[in-house]
Amino acid sequence: MVLGASSVNAQLPTFKGRPWLGYFAVHLQRDYQFRLDSEGEGTVVPLQKSGEPITKLLHLPVKIFIEEKLPDGKIVARALQVDSLASASQAKERFDKLTFTGKTAGDAAFEVTLEAQGPRVRYGGRITDKGTLTTNPIQLCIQVRFPIAYRPADLIKKDIIKEAKDAELKVTRLDGKRFKLPANKPLAEPPNEVANKDLNLVDVEIGAWRGTEFEFSATPHSAIRLETPDSEGLLRGFLVKWYPDAVTDPKGESRFEIEVK
Repeated sequence: MVLGASSVNAQLPTFKGRPWLGYFAVHLQRDYQFRLDSEGEGTVVPLQKSGEPITKLLHLPVKIFIEEKLPDGKIVARALQVDSLASASQAKERFDKLTFTGKTAGDAAFEVTLEAQGPRVRYGGRITDKGTLTTNPIQLCIQVRFPIAYRPADLIKKDIIKEAKDAELKVTRLDGKRFKLPANKPLAEPPNEVANKDLNLVDVEIGAWRGTEFEFSATPHSAIRLETPDSEGLLRGFLVKWYPDAVTDPKGESRFEIEVK
């Protein structure tokens, strides 16, 4: 559940003309584009061999918010307030590093650093003020959402059936153990070695993205978690969520690395 979404105009600087009207930062590569809009939401856009973006249905949104753990164990996402966003940087088509700040519902303040180099984009961040969220534990979260990979009508085609069967995720837990996860099965399927476990590497190979491979890694003092509906396979969509450790990394120096291959 996301609380506190704002409809007020964003404050991040933006390009005034096409093709990047409404965007704050863009990182252009042969295989993909990374775009950060005026409301602080990123998008990973894989490209076809022609250089054109693949269907928008397969773009990967990247969101920033703060998670609060309630006494009953329920996790509530405190949404970014777009009217609070600010940056000393100007809109950039090819950026190396930029920083912006903002607040979420509950007036918790955060700072995010974004770096780009070649096939990689790196997020870093920290909570700088808890605002009114002082009663329960809170964490900054950077979330990448993988949408549904295939339409139901496509899953009756022989080539798609094979492609879906071959799709997999390769993950490494913080304890060093490695696992291969069939993408057509639920994440929490027994023996459940990965669901709700801290990870430092997630490699995604799903044929729907036409040969594009995604690798997500967490540097020390941070961790990745995977989430998906318990009864659904990963092909029905899943979340890659990164959490910096505020105790061991108070300056926000850890990084969430997104690499597109």
